[in-house]
Amino acid sequence: MKKSIIAVAFALALSPLMALDMIWDNNPGKLCENNKPGSPWEKTWYPIGNGELGAMLDGRPRFRVQFNVDNFWTGDKNLTDDIEDSRADKNYSTMGGYQNFGQLELPIKEIDGKSFDYKHRLLDLSSGVYEDKFSSNGIDIHRLAFASAVDKAIAIQIRASKPITVEPIIFGAHGEKPGMEISGVLPNKLAYAAEVISLMSPDKKTWTFYLHAETSFDSSVHHLGLGDKVKPFKPIPRSFEQAFENHIAEYRSLYDRCHLTLKRAEYVQLPNGKMVRDLDKTSSLPLPQRLQRCRRGARDVELEALLFNFGRYLMISSSRKGTLPANLQGIWNNSNNAPWHSDYHTNINLQMMYWGEDPANLSECFDPLADWMFFSLPWAEEGTRAAFPNSKGYAYRTSANAFGGGGWRWNYAGAPWLAIMVYDHYLYTLDKEYLKNKAWPLMKGAAEFMFSHFKEREDGTIVVKDGWSPEQFWVPRQDGIAHDQQIVRELYLDVIEAAEILGVDDDFVKEVKRISPKLLKDKIGKWGQLQEWEQDLDKEVSDHRHTSQLFAVYPGKTINLHTTPRLAKAAVNALFRRLNIGDAIRSWTWPWRAALWARLGHPEMAGYMISSLLEHSINDNFFANHPPFQLDGNYGATAAIAEMLMQSHERTEDGKVIIRILPGVPAAWDRGNVVGLKARGGYTVDIEWNKNKLNYKVNGGDPNGYVIKLKD
Repeated sequence: MKKSIIAVAFALALSPLMALDMIWDNNPGKLCENNKPGSPWEKTWYPIGNGELGAMLDGRPRFRVQFNVDNFWTGDKNLTDDIEDSRADKNYSTMGGYQNFGQLELPIKEIDGKSFDYKHRLLDLSSGVYEDKFSSNGIDIHRLAFASAVDKAIAIQIRASKPITVEPIIFGAHGEKPGMEISGVLPNKLAYAAEVISLMSPDKKTWTFYLHAETSFDSSVHHLGLGDKVKPFKPIPRSFEQAFENHIAEYRSLYDRCHLTLKRAEYVQLPNGKMVRDLDKTSSLPLPQRLQRCRRGARDVELEALLFNFGRYLMISSSRKGTLPANLQGIWNNSNNAPWHSDYHTNINLQMMYWGEDPANLSECFDPLADWMFFSLPWAEEGTRAAFPNSKGYAYRTSANAFGGGGWRWNYAGAPWLAIMVYDHYLYTLDKEYLKNKAWPLMKGAAEFMFSHFKEREDGTIVVKDGWSPEQFWVPRQDGIAHDQQIVRELYLDVIEAAEILGVDDDFVKEVKRISPKLLKDKIGKWGQLQEWEQDLDKEVSDHRHTSQLFAVYPGKTINLHTTPRLAKAAVNALFRRLNIGDAIRSWTWPWRAALWARLGHPEMAGYMISSLLEHSINDNFFANHPPFQLDGNYGATAAIAEMLMQSHERTEDGKVIIRILPGVPAAWDRGNVVGLKARGGYTVDIEWNKNKLNYKVNGGDPNGYVIKLKD
C-alpha cells in the first residue's frame, strides 16, 4: 500500500499538459559537468530544502547532491567604531560569509562512466519532491529525493531494474577527508558534522540514503552564537515510505493553502488580426524550451503563475520556524566566497525576501526574520553603541551576517524598514502576544535610534541626517532624502498605532507622537516627479535599478491613488522615467516595479514587469539570476503577483480593511483563479474570474471588519 502511494504521486509526472506545479526537463546535455561557482549550478540544478538543510540536485547518473545548512557561517560581531563609509566599508571583508557545506555523490558502479538515455527529471512543487528517470547499460534507474522537515534529513531513494551497487561519499568544502562522515571546526569556532546513512534492499535493486548535517550554532533566546557541541542527528524513520508520507503531509499543510492558476487563451491573434486556435501545445514543452520562447518575447501566462507558486515553494524550503531567515541565495550556496557573502542586505534585498510570506498565506515562514532580529538584538545594539555611543536602540549596516554582525556601510533606514515589516506581520496574524513580546521591542529600538539621528530645523521640520538613497553613489550622503523620511514616517505611525493596541503611553511614545507630524514631507520636482532627494537632483531619464523614493507607494502605504492622488501622480512620473534597460535589468527590480505599478493603477505595466522577469532574468531551473546569482527576484515575484491579485493595505475612515479584488491584473490574465490569499485583518480570499465574470469569497476575520472594492 505505501509503495503504491509513492507510485501514484508521480504517475502523472509527464502528463501531456504540464502541471503548473512542476518544473521539468528532458535534456541531460544541459546538466553541468562541475560544481564551480559561475558554472551552470545556479542555472540547471534543482533545489530542495526543509528550511535549515538545503540541497541542489544535478540529475546526472553519478548523482551529485550539493548541500547547505542555513547557519553554516564564518564571521562574528564584527564591531567597528567607524561611521565614515570609506573606512567602515573595510569591515565588509571581515564580516564572514555563508559557506558551502559539501557534496554527496552517489555513483552507481554498474553504469559509472557509461552512456545514458535520459527520460526526464522534475521538481514537483506541490509535494516538494524531486524525481528523475534514465537508463544506462541496460538498467532502468528511477530516483526520488526530498528534504524532510519532519525527519531533518535529505532522503533519497534509487530504484533499479537490475541489482546495482551504490557507493556514497561526502566531499566536504573545507578540506575534510572524504567519506560517509565529515566533521570540522570553522575559524570562528563553529563546529559542524555531516553523515550519510545507506540502506540496501536484499535484491540490491533499491537503495535508500539519509543525509544529515548539523552545526553548533545556538539560537537560544537573545543570543545567536556558538554552542559547545554539534547538535545530534535525528534518528532515521522506520522506512522510506514512512518518511515520504510524513514529508508530504507536513509540506502540503503549508503549500496547499494558496495556489494560483492562470489559463492560456484558447485563441491567439495573428499579426494580421485574425484569431486562430492555439495549437502549439506550449504547456507540454519542457521548462527550458518554454523559457526560450519567453526570451524571444513570447508571453506565457502559465509560467507567470508558476513564478508565484515557485516563490512559495522556495519560501517553504528556506524559511521555517526555528531556522535563520533566507539570505540572498535562500539556503543554496556552492561557494565559500559567494557574491556579497550570500548575506542579509538590509537596503531592499532581505526585505523583498519577506514581502510575500504573509499575503501568500505562509505567515509561519515569516517568523525566522522576526526571530533573527530579536535574537541578534544584543549584538546589533552592541555594534550600534560602538559606532554611535550616545544613541539608544539599534541600527543595521547594509550587510549583516547570521550573528547580527555588520559589514558594508551604515544603512540608517534598514532597521526601521524591517521593523515596519515586523508590525505588518502582526496586521496579518493579529497575534497580540507576538506584538507585545517581539514586535514592540524591535519597533521601539529602531524608532529610538532615530532620536539621535534627526536634525530639527528652526522652522520645526525634522529630517533624518546623513541619508543615502540606495544605491545612488553619484550623490553624497544628505539630510532629508525621501527614502529615509518615508520609512521613518511610516514606522512612527505604526508605533503610535501599536502603542494604542498595547495600551502604552510612556515618554518614548510621547516623543514619537511629537516628532511624527514634523517629519519632512515628500516633495514634487520640476518635471512633476516625486523627488528622491530634498533638493531637486533627479535625472529626467535613468536606468538605475533602485526606486528608493517610491517606498511610500510599495511596500509602504502612505502614498496611494485614493488619499494622496497628487503624490501618486508624481510617483507615476518618477517611475515612468526610471527606464527598464541597462542597470535596471536585475531580477529583483522587475517584481518591485510590478508591485509599484499595481499600487499605482497601471495593471498593464505591472504585467509587463512580470513577463520581463521571465524574458530577461530567469534561469532554466527557474532561479532568478540577478546577475550574479541571488534569489530575491523569485521571492519578490510572489509578493508582486499577490499585490496584482489582491490588496489590503488601506482602511476606511472607521478602520475597516479595504480589500481590493484584482486591482493590478493585466488583460493577458483574463482567466484564472487563486485560492487562499491572505489579507490584513486575518482574512483569506479566494478569487475566480473569466473575462468579465468574477466570483470571490472572503473567509475568517471579523465579518464586519472589511469592505470589498472591485477593479474599476
